[in-house]
Amino acid sequence: MFTYFPTSYTYSSAINLCLSAGGQISQIDRYLSPLRTTLSLSPTSTPDPLLWTHAFRALATQQTTLADADVKNGYFQSASARYFRAATYFLTGERQTPRGDEKTRCYELGLRAFEAGRKYMCEGKKLERVEINSPDGMLPGYIIPAGKESEKRTPVVIFYNGFDVTKELLYGIIREEFANRGIMCLVIDTPGTGEPLRLRSVASRFDYEVPTTAIVDYLLTRMDVDGERIGLVGISLGGYYAPRGAAFEKRIKAVVAWGAIWDYGKTWQCRWETRTEKTSVPFWQLPWVMGTETMEEALVKVRAWSLEGVLGNLTQPFLIVHGEEDGLVPMEDARKQFDAAGSGDKHLRVFSADEGSCEHVGADDIDPVRHLVADWFAQRLGTATRGISSSH
Repeated sequence: MFTYFPTSYTYSSAINLCLSAGGQISQIDRYLSPLRTTLSLSPTSTPDPLLWTHAFRALATQQTTLADADVKNGYFQSASARYFRAATYFLTGERQTPRGDEKTRCYELGLRAFEAGRKYMCEGKKLERVEINSPDGMLPGYIIPAGKESEKRTPVVIFYNGFDVTKELLYGIIREEFANRGIMCLVIDTPGTGEPLRLRSVASRFDYEVPTTAIVDYLLTRMDVDGERIGLVGISLGGYYAPRGAAFEKRIKAVVAWGAIWDYGKTWQCRWETRTEKTSVPFWQLPWVMGTETMEEALVKVRAWSLEGVLGNLTQPFLIVHGEEDGLVPMEDARKQFDAAGSGDKHLRVFSADEGSCEHVGADDIDPVRHLVADWFAQRLGTATRGISSSH
């Protein structure tokens, strides 16, 4: 992994994710280098997290200012790209920011920049915002339309967040990979993520078949969706959410765990007991996502986030992708998912350091895993003709 912050796994992994979602390293370095210097001079100290927030907010604001100028000049495609990049920077800053007014403001600025980017997209590729009713209230998402040469009714892949990202960052990660293969994509905030968590305090839930069913119900009302070709992918903790949802929602026809999760309670108990510094975000995020007051309560609640006794029900085509150098989730989780899945068409793909995508969710080099996931869905949902053999 590119370690922009040699003494901080958390910050370095966040930089890698930002780059995967469309950030530019030269831009990041101009604004983050003072914090990098501070950490290198005091490697054992804990920096003020607002230094991170303010640096990314300043960078995002600069991109927004440039985008505003592009709009005035009529350079709408350039403006759209800059607004989207500004959103990525605002939301990267927000991920590490403790709960409070600063976090909320940074998040809202990210949403505003993303909407501006959407406004100035060219017709035919413009994202469609959707709001889906569910037992947890409204679930907001964006439809990335399939390519122009697609069928009238196209396959669709639902894309779930992980523990600490949002639908806007998901869009930055996947962009037009599905569209280029004739597949519509829905990036969506669900319980414990994005808008539901940040704006309405909707905690996560272990039974992700509930939001999954609500989303499928909605998709089946659309005249541009082929209801027999609905896929589901989840990244990071989404590698729990997606298999869990598909195990009980059989209208999902293919599923991918983009980073495997087996027993999330055990994972967090180990992190807490060892006080590991290898986390994507600080520990305070777990009680927030779980909807508890204390870490101790969160550690009890998260025990329900386990796929043991569940994956035997997963009979749809199933792809698990995992990096051999994943520093957050052990390879054992991926192998347990593979062994337990009831699918007759299942595949575990481990990415090596030589080929890239070897770190958590492939954030060190996103293209190998991003391309494989899109290609696999194209095969399983019928927009490509050749298949991947089932193998371990």
